Formats: sequence, structure tokens, C-alpha cells
Amino acid sequence: MQLFLSQLLSLMRKEFLAIWSDKKSRVIIIVPPLLQLFIFSYAVTLEVKNISIGVLDRDNSAKSTELIRTLEYSESFVNIYRLQSQKELQKAIDTQKVIAVVQIPQEFAKNIQSNKTATLQIIADGRRSNTAQITEAYMQSAIIKVFGDLKIEQSTLISRNLYNPNLDNFWWILPNLIGTISMIVALLLTALSVARERELGTFEQILVTPLSSTTLIIGKTIPPLLISIADAAVIFILSILLFGVPFSGSVLLLILGIISFLFSVVGLGLFISSMVSTQQQAILGAFVLLVPYILMSGFATPVENMPSWLIPFTDLVSLKYFLVLLKGVFLKDISFEVALYLIVPMLLLGVFSLAGATWMFRKKVV
Repeated sequence: MQLFLSQLLSLMRKEFLAIWSDKKSRVIIIVPPLLQLFIFSYAVTLEVKNISIGVLDRDNSAKSTELIRTLEYSESFVNIYRLQSQKELQKAIDTQKVIAVVQIPQEFAKNIQSNKTATLQIIADGRRSNTAQITEAYMQSAIIKVFGDLKIEQSTLISRNLYNPNLDNFWWILPNLIGTISMIVALLLTALSVARERELGTFEQILVTPLSSTTLIIGKTIPPLLISIADAAVIFILSILLFGVPFSGSVLLLILGIISFLFSVVGLGLFISSMVSTQQQAILGAFVLLVPYILMSGFATPVENMPSWLIPFTDLVSLKYFLVLLKGVFLKDISFEVALYLIVPMLLLGVFSLAGATWMFRKKVV
């Protein structure tokens, strides 16, 4: 055991020095996490802001003027263009000058006063479907403010958003970034590990040492794991201190979740590294895996919205479990029992990925 620990510590020390002395690895550790944290936290948002819309008022009445004024005072719309004809309306949408147009027909106010059906038309740009739907909802909300008093049955609707009362974008994007950024660092570092040794010609020297393949795999696993945990810790601290994201849960559960998740990612990185010969191939292989991994994790769109045939494959994506765990410990204070259902799958995926990496490594060596 003492010999094993001595060999393992020596190998880990060599790995840390190799990572820090390699320019590519050093850049991966420092630059991308900080850049991605600040850029993605502001750029990645499902909120629709700074909307430009158009208004074609054919009625020119007090009621239509009131509606236009309500739209102008709304915080959702920054530009409201007064259109004069159907041709201008078509051009405004075709050139993407506006995302939607509300068309107020003639005799609109007269129909309201005589209790007849008064129709408003909202024309939206379907090429930007998600933004168009949200914009339409904003416009309908403004219309209800103006004409809600015409309803016969009066009712009051009170909305309450659990866990994120003000729907603050930082509250959901920062926990997600802890998962994605730490995953990118762990995957790239481990993917470059063996490939770097092959390029430098030191891989063959390691093979002739009395190190067992188990010791070699563990020594290649722990340094990237510790570095990725440190990156995740930095993002966690900045999320709370700099961006004001509340943390309601257990730090212990968060630590267990981070270790379990990064353990599964390191196995994937070693599997890639054992298959490639150069660092360039390792980086390409990592990014081939990263894109579907992030898209299938529920980072941007809910897993439930995916096709039924694709959903079972998301169970193989450890990032899916980790994102649920992160938002749970940040915003909901989930219990240990609930967290366990998320941690165990990540550990199992880590065991299988590391076993696959070990098998591939031994196969390459033989």
C-alpha cells in the first residue's frame, strides 16, 4: 500500500506539473472559465428584451391612441414604429425591423361603444418563433390592461413564481454554468492528458516504469478532477458574491454532486484521450462530445420537450442530473434523499466511463 501511494503521489505531481507547464492546458484552466462565466451569464438568456414592434392604426380614435400609449410605456418594448400602410407593415417584418405588428382596424372604437365585436390583429415574424410567441404575450398583456374593463365577468389573477420570485435570469443561468464550465475544463484536461504524453514521447517512458495500469489511470484521473473542482468552487463563490444568486441548500450536497459529476466527466475524457494520438485530435473529440452533451442535458430547453425516442438517451448524460441537483441545492434546499436519486446515476456513469477508458487504455497498450 505504501508503495502504491508513493507511486500515485509521484504520478499526480508529474501530472500537475505537466498540466501547468503545457500552454494549452494552462489556458484551459484559467481563461475559458472566467470568460464563459461573465459572457454566458449575460448572453445566455431566454428572456425577450429590447423588442421592436410596429403599429398600424387605421382607426385613429381615443381608444387606439390609449392602446398605443400603453405599449409605449411598457418596459418590454424599446421601439414602436408608427406604420402608415400595409406595404410598410410587410416591409417592416420582412426586413426584421420589427418582430410583430398590431393592426387596429377602422371603426374599432365605434364597435366597442356599440357593444359589437372589436377585432385587433397581431402579425408576428414566425422566423423567430420563440421570440414572436413571447412578444405576442406581452402585447396581449398590454391590450388587456386597456380593454380588460370591458369584460362582463370580472376576475383577479395573482401570479407567484416559486423559488425565483422575480424570474431573475442569473438565478437559473449561474447554477447551469457551474455544471457546463467545470465539465468543459475536466473533459479537455483529461482528453489532452495521454495525447500530450504521446506527442512529447514520454508515454512510452511511463509504460516501462513499474506502475500498474490501475495506478496510471488513477493518477491521470485525480489531478484534472481536483482542478475542475477548484474551477467549480470559484464559479460558485462568484455566483453568490458577485451576481447575488441565493444559496438555500446544503454545501455538503453540492460538494458530493460536483465530485460525482466531474468523476463521470473525467472518465469520458480519458476514454477520448486513450483513442487519439495528438492533442488536436483530443480537442476535436472533446468538442464532438460537448455539443450533444449540453443540448441533451436540459441546459437550454427542457428534456420533456424533446422527442419521445430521444428522451431515454438523455439518461446517459450526467450533466442532466447535475443541473437538476444544482438548481435544487441553490434555490429549493432539496433533501438528501432527493439528491441521492441524482448523485447515484452520476456515480454509475462515472464508473462505466472510467471502466471503458481503462479497457481502451489497456487495449492500446497491448
